[in-house]
Amino acid sequence: MNIAVSKIELAKQILSINDKSVIQQVKALLEVQKDDWYDELPDHVKDSVARAEKQIVKGEGIPHKEVMKKYKKWLKK
Repeated sequence: MNIAVSKIELAKQILSINDKSVIQQVKALLEVQKDDWYDELPDHVKDSVARAEKQIVKGEGIPHKEVMKKYKKWLKK
């Protein structure tokens, strides 16, 4: 199924909704999608993220389980 067909089917579904709360939820979802918080980050933060992604690809990252094990004592409430 191509994107155009999917859009038409989605539009038909939205047009058939009579529940105001569902319409508000769909609207909120579409509005949230417009805001890409990553684009608003400063360049030095984006550079750090890119550097971290490269490190992970090289296998230089620390697995989540190891980090959680190391810092477990601070995570207790």
